[in-house]
Amino acid sequence: MITALVRCCLLVAMTLGLVPFGAQANTSADSAGLDWSRVPEYLIVPGDKLLVNFGGGPPDITRDALVRPDGRISIHPVGEMVAAGRSVRELESALVKSLSAEIKDPRVTIQLVEPAGNQVHVLGRVTNPGSYPIGPFTTVVQAITRAGGFSDDAARNSVLVFHRDGARTVKVARLRVDRALKQGSLADDLPLSRFDIVYVPRSTIGNVNVFSKQFFTEQLGVLNFALVGWELFHLDRVFLVR
Repeated sequence: MITALVRCCLLVAMTLGLVPFGAQANTSADSAGLDWSRVPEYLIVPGDKLLVNFGGGPPDITRDALVRPDGRISIHPVGEMVAAGRSVRELESALVKSLSAEIKDPRVTIQLVEPAGNQVHVLGRVTNPGSYPIGPFTTVVQAITRAGGFSDDAARNSVLVFHRDGARTVKVARLRVDRALKQGSLADDLPLSRFDIVYVPRSTIGNVNVFSKQFFTEQLGVLNFALVGWELFHLDRVFLVR
């Protein structure tokens, strides 16, 4: 009974950890005790709404900017600018550099007014496939639970997690989720990033690389029009992280 209780506590502790995709959780970390100065900066994604302030007033000149599916914004007086994949600070620096050719000592500050939907997509052999909102410490098991749990014919020890790693690349992890539930294995309940795809197959997957390329080829229309965060995605490379 003590062993089972310890395993249960470890699983709960993992849900409070913040770790990179594919890394093992730090069971002593939680949102209150986390050193937030070491957390990576937020990176802008398509769908984010920005407020750009060109200082120098009064009055200051502000512009609303919506990040398009291609990752760009159109903003006067700069024109086209790639925003996705950059932090707010990096985008500010890029705008200042663009303006400095015509304006002396330009100042730009950016406010993230409304982030794009913070959600993951749970597909395959679950009771209610779909997109679900997540918090910063949501794990694979929690996402599957929100989707109603496994279907009876699910391959619970061959769950795939797809993480977009650029415009044309994806990282994929294969997880033994059933083992995580039964044994309290922290390595098999990854924390998710927003827009990750959790896919529960019907049968065990052999070659993950081949399956991933086939999956994205067949699902391309769905990815472009239904799954937030995967717009304009054309797979070039698959990185198997486990």
